[in-house]
Amino acid sequence: MNTEKFLLIFKREYLTRVRTKAFIVSTILAPLGLLILIIIPIILSSFETEQTQKIGIVDQTGSVYQRLSELNPDRYTEPDAMPVDSLRSLVITGVLDGFIILSQAHIDGEQNPELFYTGTGGLSLVSEIRSDLRTVLRDERLDRAAVGETVRAILSMQTNLQTRVLTETGEEESDTLSLFFVGYIMFFIIYAAMFGYGAVIMRSVIEEKSNRIIEVITSSVKPFELLMGKVMGVGALGLTQFAIWSVTGAGIMAVAAPLAALFLGGNETSAPDARQAAAQADLPFSIPTIGAEVWVVFVLFFLAGYLIYSAMYAAVGSAVDSESDANQLMIPLMIPIMLPLLFIGNIASDPNSTFSVITSLVPFFSPMLMPMRVAMTPVPFWEVALALALCILTFVAIIWVSSRIYRVGILMYGKKASFAELFKWVRSN
Repeated sequence: MNTEKFLLIFKREYLTRVRTKAFIVSTILAPLGLLILIIIPIILSSFETEQTQKIGIVDQTGSVYQRLSELNPDRYTEPDAMPVDSLRSLVITGVLDGFIILSQAHIDGEQNPELFYTGTGGLSLVSEIRSDLRTVLRDERLDRAAVGETVRAILSMQTNLQTRVLTETGEEESDTLSLFFVGYIMFFIIYAAMFGYGAVIMRSVIEEKSNRIIEVITSSVKPFELLMGKVMGVGALGLTQFAIWSVTGAGIMAVAAPLAALFLGGNETSAPDARQAAAQADLPFSIPTIGAEVWVVFVLFFLAGYLIYSAMYAAVGSAVDSESDANQLMIPLMIPIMLPLLFIGNIASDPNSTFSVITSLVPFFSPMLMPMRVAMTPVPFWEVALALALCILTFVAIIWVSSRIYRVGILMYGKKASFAELFKWVRSN
């Protein structure tokens, strides 16, 4: 391969696309979209209505309503004695948002309370009322049983399980649910890249082929050099875009917690670090520290996956005259890209199982599955190295096959090649 010609193609593909409006706009819009997704819910939560749904309590026990009123006086009210049909009318006309009839059977546990309402408030309202009822009915039962404070304290205790991961060196690391989400996000970033940047390669080949530009280019450049230049050029474009997104995304996430504290009523006089710590303390999970090895693995397997699939996309592009003709030939490409979606649950439940290890070593799956495993759990170095080596060998084999299809297909016009014809192109000299 002529290095000078390869670099010339590489430079052309990279510089031509990095200056396009589509690249600039998409590079700006992605971090902007992330910022909007973070800011809008925070702002909306700061403007939540203070109106509380009114729930009528028909207390036949004579004691439960008082407890509910003390627990949340703004929500619970006791309407005047009236038949059930009148209570239904109050709900329908909007005087009440709902009503509950409580009897001795509910205290004895023989029946479950029923809420009659219009649906206003949704699942959050039902969840809050359910929690309130559990609390007051439990306290009422304890009072009637004359249970002492010691037993009450024991019953109110809740035990949470915290987990710590021991590394091979004996060090302890936090093990949180957020590690799964880190791997999950990495999975879909690479998953989307396989489609997005592979399609760029295919469209580029189809465009040059349809415009007959390819005939001029191949007169001075070998098809293999042209294919490699295209693949590497667009790959560098993708890395540039991800680098920009990573830096801006890290900056956005760094200010997200103080911003949340500001809008959610945090102490404005406190230091920024204190506000950030307070905001993070309210999260349902801790924010993990992502090690450098995770980012390195992510970049390496992003490149490996991109190289494998972009070479295949280029072969498809050279075998057709338009994108609409590529649908049939795209099926073999779509299957290995989409299959890892079926494995996410298995990887999440046990990232070190035999199934997880084997599937993450398969070259067509490992670009998406191996970074997910590395983000979730310590993975032996040999597994990562073996998966990467297999990806490289697979790329070399695919780029050789694709280049043989490419050298014939880019000069074929007028019809869509079948799989049998593609096989002949690979074998032909």
